[in-house]
Amino acid sequence: MARLAEDVFVGIDAGTTGTKVALFDACGNELGAGYCEYPCIYPHPGWVEQDVEQVWKGICRASRAARAAANVADLAIRSLGFSSQRGSFILLDEQERPLAPAVLWNDSRAKDMERVLMQRIAPERYRHITGMPLSGSWAIAKLAWLLQNRHELMQRARYICNGQEYFLRRLGADVLETDPSALTLNGMLDIRKLDWSEEVCQAVGIDQTRLPRVGRPGTMVGRLSKAAAEETTLPAGIALSRGGGDQQCAAVGAGVIKQGLAEVTIGTAAMLVAHLEDPALVIGSAPYIGGHAVAGKWDAEGGDFSIGSCLKWWRDNFGQIERTRAEKEGTNVYDILVDSAREAPAGSRGVIFHPFFAGQVTPYYDTTARGAFLGLGLDHDRACLLRAVLEGCACEVRFMVDGMARDLKGGISELRVTGGASRSEQFMQVHADILRRPIVLLRHRECTVLGASILGAVGGGHFASIDDAVQAMVAVDRTVEPDPATADIYSQLFEVFRLCYEIASQAGLYSAIYELQRRFF
Repeated sequence: MARLAEDVFVGIDAGTTGTKVALFDACGNELGAGYCEYPCIYPHPGWVEQDVEQVWKGICRASRAARAAANVADLAIRSLGFSSQRGSFILLDEQERPLAPAVLWNDSRAKDMERVLMQRIAPERYRHITGMPLSGSWAIAKLAWLLQNRHELMQRARYICNGQEYFLRRLGADVLETDPSALTLNGMLDIRKLDWSEEVCQAVGIDQTRLPRVGRPGTMVGRLSKAAAEETTLPAGIALSRGGGDQQCAAVGAGVIKQGLAEVTIGTAAMLVAHLEDPALVIGSAPYIGGHAVAGKWDAEGGDFSIGSCLKWWRDNFGQIERTRAEKEGTNVYDILVDSAREAPAGSRGVIFHPFFAGQVTPYYDTTARGAFLGLGLDHDRACLLRAVLEGCACEVRFMVDGMARDLKGGISELRVTGGASRSEQFMQVHADILRRPIVLLRHRECTVLGASILGAVGGGHFASIDDAVQAMVAVDRTVEPDPATADIYSQLFEVFRLCYEIASQAGLYSAIYELQRRFF
């Protein structure tokens, strides 16, 4: 028998490595959730692609699992809010069918296009328009690369869209339409108009008629189709709403809708979002600026593109012991990995790990940077390396948090941490210790999918505003304070971490490695 619930809202977060779907009541309580993992494709060093159909199947499987877990009646489900990865794009033909695998946000093939783009539009002018540093990490550089290297494919493309609008269309949306919060990592948004920049698109050679119209976040775009209802087991006819970009949904789900509040989502990447009432409040070059999922507002952002990927890399290549134990005990392999790292002391006996597997983003914006273990000696064991991975990831998070606090007028009054990694008490303690600041954890840690459901509820008309919905559905759990006993070791570790990066970058080491990999592999 279906569980009784008056109002239920569905959130979908179609991420890089998997889709999370959850159903929430009007107080923000999770009623049931489902998750489906899918792979990325790595055709060449630095390239990251994805089979769009596998993502769609993952969305459907996760939806079915969430619906079964929630066990609520059809009539209780009011709306669906959708969020997906930003900066990843899909080329579609006239019938809206994918022409090739999606090119993902963490693909770094377009480093060489930075020089080409600089010849077409001055970096200062580009940053003034878009709020972004000119970088090969953004979709605009990868589109320029495709125009140069896959010209025939680009000629066949009728539409260039992000995952959000493509998958909403497959769910039943009336048109292909995006919103400003989904477009930051595309690198083509005019932040003052919160619309595509004609000047930037022309400089690259992108025909704006191929881009989806830009609408408002958190608004209804259609109703779930009968075909999609059959694949997802969600009831046909429920309201479909744009949630927004994944990090903006996480900000809403974390209650970051006021100046001074910021949150870091730690998943495949670590992404920092601070609410921004006015772009002029950004007074330095570390953050970039984008549209918020709160209509008519902005956010200051930072990114570290490989945090969760590094942990997954360790799991897949060196974590057989933990994987076997997790399967035997029915526990989470990442919890076992973090627990195993505790066998090494704070500071990992001096081992430094650089997690720049997909380049370094905030604050250096270095597409060529690559990962490394430094300081290895014969006295170091597996636990030292594993703890160094955790500490190195936290050090890169500090890179962007320090940059944001410095370059945002008024700084950060409260930092919240969300995402799957926030469920690990030990990993969060490492972050608080290395950041040397308190971090606030939320009652519901998967804030992206909660934020999508909140925006869906607003778009479907259940709440009058995002403020009302956040007040009803978001709650703080507790604060993790830095441990004074680790202050000295982690302060010095972070300085060595930063020094090693800067010396290697200035000496041209990363560029040499990038060229070696590009030429021979």
